[in-house]
Amino acid sequence: MTTLTSVLVATDLSARSDRAVRRAAQIARDHGARLRVMTVLDDAMPADLIAMVHDRTQSTIAHFVASACDGVDVTVDVQPGDPTTAIVQACTADVDLLVMGTHRARAILDAIRETTMQRIARLTATPVLLVTDRADHPYAKVVAACDFSPASSAALRLAHLIAPAAHITPVHTLHIPYAGRLSHSTAAADAIEASFRHEAESAARTWLERETLPTQHMADLEIIPGSPMQILHGKVDHAGVDLITVGAHGRVGAARSLLGSLATDLMRDPPCDVLIARP
Repeated sequence: MTTLTSVLVATDLSARSDRAVRRAAQIARDHGARLRVMTVLDDAMPADLIAMVHDRTQSTIAHFVASACDGVDVTVDVQPGDPTTAIVQACTADVDLLVMGTHRARAILDAIRETTMQRIARLTATPVLLVTDRADHPYAKVVAACDFSPASSAALRLAHLIAPAAHITPVHTLHIPYAGRLSHSTAAADAIEASFRHEAESAARTWLERETLPTQHMADLEIIPGSPMQILHGKVDHAGVDLITVGAHGRVGAARSLLGSLATDLMRDPPCDVLIARP
């Protein structure tokens, strides 16, 4: 993909979704892409109520879009149905990017089941941009979570396409299993970490040689031991990062694991905007 031609943004008319619409409009405007603003109404309501809510929702979105999407080729789509099904079906082959806002936090339910946006991201092959922050400036600092997979490479390239002037820092988190049990001294711990780091550095060299990446906009790869979520949250807190990229597994389908644990965790607790892509 060398340019974006079509962007879809899903909104539930909340302030969280307003940020997503504004970011989607900024991206569409920058690329001269078409923008479709979509809302799905609960089809369990009586038909006459759906009709009334439909007209009011259409009017509300049109009024908001008039100010938020100035200079953009935009259409508004309000339809009854199941949100997951309708949005996944709307992600046709010509849609280059799906933009969504964060979900309303439900502490207990979120711990035991997927959110709607997690389910949508798992079931669609379209790249997903999850927006948490105000869209009052283009992305300037990007951290690309790299596991040297084609998916993480695709996410990094898409971030550069969306924000060509942004500075990208690729980060690989070094997982050292059972580090505390395997080492009984500082020297032993250092030796174990060195072994895992050597392996990661070798994989990184192969990755950089194999993939076509926007290296002129990239910092040197950072290999950091620790928890991925802690490291990424730290980058946002201390380095002013405004976008994180992460790859999802190549397949789409019913199993939760197909989205990938890091992508799932980031959608559940996003420290900033998150871009998820497949190879």
